[in-house]
Amino acid sequence: MSIVAVLQGSSETDTLTTLSALAMARHLNVPLIGLCALPDPQSALMVVSTPESAGLSAAAVTSIIEMQKDLLAAAKGAFRDVTGAGAHGIDCNFVHQVGTAEAAAASAATLADAIVFPRGAARNAEPLSLAFDHVMMDARLPVVLAGNKPFAPGPVVIGWDGSNGASRAVRFHLPLITAFGEVIIAQNSKDAERDGARPSSAPGSLADWLKRRGTKARTESLEGEVASALLALASGTGATMLVAGAYGHSRIGERLFGGTSRRLLHAEDAPALALSR
Repeated sequence: MSIVAVLQGSSETDTLTTLSALAMARHLNVPLIGLCALPDPQSALMVVSTPESAGLSAAAVTSIIEMQKDLLAAAKGAFRDVTGAGAHGIDCNFVHQVGTAEAAAASAATLADAIVFPRGAARNAEPLSLAFDHVMMDARLPVVLAGNKPFAPGPVVIGWDGSNGASRAVRFHLPLITAFGEVIIAQNSKDAERDGARPSSAPGSLADWLKRRGTKARTESLEGEVASALLALASGTGATMLVAGAYGHSRIGERLFGGTSRRLLHAEDAPALALSR
């Protein structure tokens, strides 16, 4: 098993992604893979009928090749800078895969302990937004969004409502949840009352489930709007990661999420966010 950092060829962004992924790999004592997937430049070569058009297509392919060299160099440089300074015995490998980022990331996520995307991948029109959307919404595999500041040790906060999305997020990310030690289960009190007929919605049910797996957790009651309360709790406790279910579905050119998910995805200065749909 391994932690996979999905890199986009931007030094600053890839550094933060690698820092988050490396911290997770070190806590789990598993290898770290830096994955940069770029499509085959030759796929841009169009079938044309005139010599002039053929020349233009060839020039376009050459331009794509040069651009990809720059992206690959930036991704590899950021990955090696981070892992060279702080791997501390973890096996770290950079992988350049020819193909779409969507296919490469979904394949990597299948057996990884966690696959880590840049925080910006949750926003439309960002370099890895389609790959992030595909892995979570179409392949329905768990993902982690890196924090937008350097990874720091702290508790794991679970946003819990007993839903399928939340339970899948906990199950899929259980190794990460247990690796960081302190766990806080948080739920809006009104949600708990609303879902009282569903026994699994009670934070105590999840705490008991975690205890049977060797992990102790304490519970916190949230008041007001859920996303804001979760983010405030994470900030106040110095949380290293938020775990939550993602709600919504994807459409061509538009990603739709429920209000809580959307606010967590786009929050500034938030910790890493572990999601499952």
